[in-house]
Amino acid sequence: MGTATIQTDYGQRDNFLSSYGNSALSFSLVHYLHFFNIDTRWNSEEDLANHLMIKTELNLMSTATFKHHGRYREGNTNTAIQLRAMTGTTTISNFGVQGEYYFKDLREFMFPYSEIKWNPYLSLGFKYSRYKNTLTSNLGDWRSDITILPEKYREPGQLAVGSGNAFSLILGLGTRYKLSEKFDLAGLFNWQYFFSDAVDGLQTDHISNKKNEWLIHLQVGIIYHLNFSGGIFCKK
Repeated sequence: MGTATIQTDYGQRDNFLSSYGNSALSFSLVHYLHFFNIDTRWNSEEDLANHLMIKTELNLMSTATFKHHGRYREGNTNTAIQLRAMTGTTTISNFGVQGEYYFKDLREFMFPYSEIKWNPYLSLGFKYSRYKNTLTSNLGDWRSDITILPEKYREPGQLAVGSGNAFSLILGLGTRYKLSEKFDLAGLFNWQYFFSDAVDGLQTDHISNKKNEWLIHLQVGIIYHLNFSGGIFCKK
């Protein structure tokens, strides 16, 4: 578990609070598949399989609340008042597959009496995401009076409020720390880029809001070795 910080169309782009103030809790259930104990001729001691794992992940992100931040919300102009009154939320569930490349040999790392404690890695993968977003304004019901929203959100097709789905790209890095024969402590940092601009409910073509959403995940967790057996380390 950990935190997820989402970059959306809310707020001034490159503003610190717009980029890092929209945070939520992130929970993951993962399964790892390794290949170093496959008894085939190509699985030599120096093979790529000794450094590779495939991770399958179900990830749930709690509701993130969005507000407009930056200089455009300051003052008493109509636009500033409308921006301050707008709030939105998004809840996201992800399912995906990633490949993880470990810098140290996994066979040696998982050996019960190994002196290797740390094993950093890089990851690359894809996720399928389901999301549900909302949009509200303190000025009233925007569905019955669209003029309470800033002008750039009033034209048809500029909003995508409701439920939807999207695919995303995952890039990341992390490390494992060996706690015992059956338990590892894991820490990760990854970047999730959505192939959609509708995750937050705003998809205006305005130059300030036309970029797709992306996430930064920071998580720590415990990994339990389900199929650990000292016999897999025996050499013929």
